[in-house]
Amino acid sequence: MHLPLSDSRRAAGKREVLRLAKDGNVRFVRLSFVDVLGVAKNVSISATELEAALDGKVTFDGGSIDGFVRGEELDMVLRPDPSTFALYPWSTPDLPEARLLCDIAMPDGSPFEGCPRTTLKRAIEEAKGSLEGIAVALEVEFYLFEALDSEYGSTKTSDVGSYFDSSANDRGEDARSAIVAALQTMGVAVASSHHEHGPGQHEIDFPHGDPLAAADALLTLRSIAKHVAAARGLEATFMPKPIEDRAGSGLHVNFRVSAEQQPETLYMIGGLLAHAPALTAVCNSTVNSYKRLVNAWDAPIYTVWSERSANALVRVPREQPPQLEMRSPDAAGNPYLSLAVLLGALADGVAQHLLPGDPLVGSTYDLAERERHERGIGTLPKSLRQAITELDNDPVIRAALGDHIYHAFRDAKLAEYERYRRAVHAWEHRAYLRLY
Repeated sequence: MHLPLSDSRRAAGKREVLRLAKDGNVRFVRLSFVDVLGVAKNVSISATELEAALDGKVTFDGGSIDGFVRGEELDMVLRPDPSTFALYPWSTPDLPEARLLCDIAMPDGSPFEGCPRTTLKRAIEEAKGSLEGIAVALEVEFYLFEALDSEYGSTKTSDVGSYFDSSANDRGEDARSAIVAALQTMGVAVASSHHEHGPGQHEIDFPHGDPLAAADALLTLRSIAKHVAAARGLEATFMPKPIEDRAGSGLHVNFRVSAEQQPETLYMIGGLLAHAPALTAVCNSTVNSYKRLVNAWDAPIYTVWSERSANALVRVPREQPPQLEMRSPDAAGNPYLSLAVLLGALADGVAQHLLPGDPLVGSTYDLAERERHERGIGTLPKSLRQAITELDNDPVIRAALGDHIYHAFRDAKLAEYERYRRAVHAWEHRAYLRLY
């Protein structure tokens, strides 16, 4: 698992970063981090300030960042992780630029409890005993649309492809290949990529690795995809449900269980199912997320597991070593918090010996209400507001977030839902404006 660097390893990492920056004639370095909502932020520094940054001497105003807002947290410290240093693929000889992913610290150097990346590190450390050797792979779905001059972007595409299609004149296909190449240039391993179900929809898969590296890879993909797409007259979006009558975009999280943990696989499944309603608040963290979680396009809606069903919440194919695929998350949320709460649910399943019941055979969409009731199968929340209520009532998932992030996240999402509730949407105009 990816653990915090020791002082000696950090010093070695610092020397290597300084050497790489010098050899690459780097002029600027972006110190990147995320807020509680998962939105990428950065502070750009000159390469002459890189050593100071690696020594934790670069600060920023935390009072203007979501989730960081308390008077005593205004001057926050950026703590770069040397292992994440990479040159951006679009760097030119005249303007070579690199990036470092950062943790957030307090002015005295102590870890900031509201830092999402530090929260995932803590979750990894706390799960060591019960989830030793677990590895994470991600399947990330997203859309590539035509870049049009509009206020909110577009959902237009000339692509007519579906699963695994390929076309010589598909600009999206070319863009996806360029995104994969850019990721590999930055040292991010990619297992595979392909066209997805919807026209303009694509998927990039990351191989199994430690959870922190997986979250870092997803954060990198989101920024790289937008930059590469824009250079080709396209827009990349990880919005869960951009078009009503087309497939939504999910983030399938695949956990590979170590040989030592295999006897506890059922408990891990039980943990995911038991905490699924609360997990949804974090793993499906926008009001749009719940437009995807409907009985269509193999989106999960019930807390059930299966060995084969593509619309089960947890899919566990018959293979060795065992792999648990959590199918409900989407890539629009905070990758660090999503993996932190998923690890918390897995670990609690092992600790409490939670059994998931028998696997489902067939489609979950065919489950009658009576059968669901008899088998104790629950339903995922149907709105962000419902999911927040489930989070409020789940001490395990709250603990995985930590008190600071739980309250900051909750407050921000309730405010988001209230803005959505008050907004008048185009559907309402079509349904009511002339009728009444």
